[in-house]
Amino acid sequence: MNEARLADLNEIQDFFTRVDRPSVEPIGVKDFIGWCNNPYKNDSNRTVDDQANVLGQTVRSLNCLNEDRLMEMKSALKEGRWNEWLKNNGIKASPEDAVFYLALKHRTDSQGHYRFYFDKDSVAEIDAFNPFKDNTTVLDQQWHVLISLLAFRDVAHALSNEWHECHCLYQHIKDWDKGDLNALELRFSRYASGTIELQLRSKGKNWQRQPSSAMNEWLRVALCRP
Repeated sequence: MNEARLADLNEIQDFFTRVDRPSVEPIGVKDFIGWCNNPYKNDSNRTVDDQANVLGQTVRSLNCLNEDRLMEMKSALKEGRWNEWLKNNGIKASPEDAVFYLALKHRTDSQGHYRFYFDKDSVAEIDAFNPFKDNTTVLDQQWHVLISLLAFRDVAHALSNEWHECHCLYQHIKDWDKGDLNALELRFSRYASGTIELQLRSKGKNWQRQPSSAMNEWLRVALCRP
């Protein structure tokens, strides 16, 4: 991270520790990825039945399939036989989560770290295929942010490119395409109740709330480090 962007991240930490105001200036997603790769060590001891948790369960389930079954899954998605394939294989998964998993396999390195499409040098330094803490059912909140929140949107936009190897599956995930991830802005807001919340938007668009209490608490504790 360059010094200017690092200053912005320090400002966010000031917001949690010393500054009493409703929000801070937005930061770019690339610098946020860099910060999330080395957060203050704090673990979530709980999980909730939300979209990120369901995605994590899907990633873990599909990662147990061999390449032949994954090819069959891709064909089922492409040919409109998704529900039939699910029934025959005893798997529960939404088509968009399955498409994300297939694209995820194309964009991870030998350590399973996800490489963001906008910059090959930016990597989520966390195992993309291990969503839960120590093989429990507790969702890893670092995975939640880097993979479920950011990589999912990154994949959705990448598949819009007709030259992408999974472009034929874009129809299933296009609602998650919010544009170039590099143009995404993030900010934190504090409410009168004391709740801290991450928000994001594409430049020029409205801010979107990220209401996951577990994720926001993980970020708050990490940013409040001494």
